[in-house]
Amino acid sequence: MTWNPTTGCTKISAGCKFCYAEVMTRRLKGMGQEKYKDGFKVVKPHRDSLNTPYTWKGSKIVFVNSMSDLFHTVIPLSYIKEVFEVMNDNPQHVFQVLTKRADRLFEVHKELKWTHNIWMGVSVEDERVKNRIDYLRKTKA
Repeated sequence: MTWNPTTGCTKISAGCKFCYAEVMTRRLKGMGQEKYKDGFKVVKPHRDSLNTPYTWKGSKIVFVNSMSDLFHTVIPLSYIKEVFEVMNDNPQHVFQVLTKRADRLFEVHKELKWTHNIWMGVSVEDERVKNRIDYLRKTKA
């Protein structure tokens, strides 16, 4: 399942060229979905989504931010911490977080509480960005 406590993004590398989230955002906006009314290029947190994982029954495997990048520079560290707190509070779920902004991940990783149920990953589309792996290796994730 997916959980999107933020929406929107900006392209930073070749891996963004055919972004499905951008296409899906246009569709959801066209359907009148409130969360996507500002389109894809507006990156914003959605505090009202923070309670969602507390409502799920059983255990889930959750892709966090399929429609955004939690480590986008526009997202304040304080909000990233709130998202992590929700994941920390729900150990029955496994939260998979992917980012193309591995440098920001590395910059803030010591500020975050890494519990066993948070699986962190970086997207690496080609040789030009394989340094993202090194950033990930250096984190507490």
